[in-house]
Amino acid sequence: MRIFLFFFSLLTSMTIYAQESRDITYIRKHALYAVQEMHLYKVPASITLAQGLLETGGGQSRLAEHANNHFGIKCKSENECPSHKPRIYHDDDARGECFRSYKNVQESYRDHSEFLALRPYYKALFHLDMKDYKAWAHGLKKAGYATDPSYANKLISRIEKYNLDQFDHISEDEVYAKLYLLYSNEQDKHLARNSSKIISETKRVTERTPNQTTISRTVIKEDKNVQFEEKQTTTITKTSNETRPSITIETRKKNPQLRIKRHPNNIAYVVAEAGETLGTLGKLYKKTPSELAKYNEIKLGSKIKEGQIIFFDKKKPKGSQSTYRANAGDDMYTISQKFGIKISNLYKYNNMNPGDQPKQGQNIYLRSKKG
Repeated sequence: MRIFLFFFSLLTSMTIYAQESRDITYIRKHALYAVQEMHLYKVPASITLAQGLLETGGGQSRLAEHANNHFGIKCKSENECPSHKPRIYHDDDARGECFRSYKNVQESYRDHSEFLALRPYYKALFHLDMKDYKAWAHGLKKAGYATDPSYANKLISRIEKYNLDQFDHISEDEVYAKLYLLYSNEQDKHLARNSSKIISETKRVTERTPNQTTISRTVIKEDKNVQFEEKQTTTITKTSNETRPSITIETRKKNPQLRIKRHPNNIAYVVAEAGETLGTLGKLYKKTPSELAKYNEIKLGSKIKEGQIIFFDKKKPKGSQSTYRANAGDDMYTISQKFGIKISNLYKYNNMNPGDQPKQGQNIYLRSKKG
């Protein structure tokens, strides 16, 4: 009996050790993605990593291996997963459920961030302290991310077991140093020595003297694991007879996801920039032009004006406030966009016919019919 218990205990220990080894390998491979997404979308890196660990079993689930799906995100409708996009079928809560498929792991991490940031039922999460991983774990369960009643506790357990909350307090350039401190891997030590913060400006020009210009360049290098940056400084000195050389300032384009805002009526949107179309916005934000036209109640091919609100989901039956006093130049469509209300409801609430326009100073009802 004692021999049996000894071997059983040994087998259990080996199994636990193997799982912990897989989990740490997973964290080391994906911590940078989680921290990058945290700074873009304000989802705690500890939560993202814990979800990835739990959903993939340390990176070895069928969805992770065959579809790069690390967060169990399903195709619940044709809008969420159009027929032309890749998918995979897998038994979960029911047999043969449809799940999203990705080209690579980083695409899965980005979709997870957008999944939380752009859906109204996760809105409450973004009012929580970003460093309160327990509140986020319970908030995810409450919002219905998973059906497992112990889902929140499982996330918290993994965060505390592997000290994942430490990734909630760092920047991208500190990730490998933190990995080395936590798990003592020599490869992380090497990467920590060679990595530095990737900044948005690739060149910065400063004046030193009337006859000197210093150009600081940031050169981005890549390998298969991480981006590195190398700073180079060049000083150009001119004599009184020389013409100052022409210097081109190059900057990286701002991440388009940072433009996404949340309307008071709980709809994700962006403000159109000059020259943008439904096509260019659709390509930028993974929406079809027909979807954007439908959400914004305009015809496919309509021109977009600079400053125009473009919604990424359907407008609501009621506005974000009770009434609005029309200003000069307002029309019913611009009011419907301003308050995130369907234009048909706007006409109905104000006893107006389609095509009628408000007068300056008119009180426009946004939530119920005119009394």
